[in-house]
Amino acid sequence: MIIGVVFDLDHTLFDRYATLTRIAPRLCHDHPEWLSEDLSPADVADRLIAADRQYIHFGWTRLHRHLSDTGFFQMPVSAGEYTEYILGQFEKIAVPFDFTLPMLEELQRCGYKTGLITNGRAQLQKAKLTMLGLSQCFDQIIISGDFGADKPDRSIFTAMADALSARPDQLLYVGDHPLNDVQASRNAGYIPVWVKTTGSWVMPEIAIPPLVVETVAEIPSLLQNLDH
Repeated sequence: MIIGVVFDLDHTLFDRYATLTRIAPRLCHDHPEWLSEDLSPADVADRLIAADRQYIHFGWTRLHRHLSDTGFFQMPVSAGEYTEYILGQFEKIAVPFDFTLPMLEELQRCGYKTGLITNGRAQLQKAKLTMLGLSQCFDQIIISGDFGADKPDRSIFTAMADALSARPDQLLYVGDHPLNDVQASRNAGYIPVWVKTTGSWVMPEIAIPPLVVETVAEIPSLLQNLDH
């Protein structure tokens, strides 16, 4: 019997592509010297989203290398400089999906426990949750920057199950990352659900789970089907 649902944050509970679209004109304003001169803010947004869609699951360094290799920058910009800028913007801008909060409220009305496990700096992830209005929407929140270990480390999943007073096999884990979310939660004993916000499964060496949704808006109906 499923008694709770644990979620990833980025690419799962907020609209990262809409957020990048809002970051693009800021990047053009703050660092015009970085960018190829023929790129408009709309072009920058398209390039940021395309790179994120293809490479974010392989890390910021790989994503930055793709942008560099495809002529996004007109001058040498290090992976660290680029990453720090984008992460800094994420502390100021996070665009919600309109269905995330109603979905979480429905789960709680139905008596399900809810949790959040997210990798990242505590300050950054807490800022996102505040902007999204989600800070008080979970029974338990674990941020890797506070916890001391990142997904896919099994300990962070074990700690969440303990905090929810649940066995891992009583919990769904919903996320977009094949390794950090799907395989890691499966290894920890959860029932993994892949949310297809990035569009494609980029790690063929990892098995796609049986449970797949387009967005987290489908989670309440998925739970109803599983209960039946």
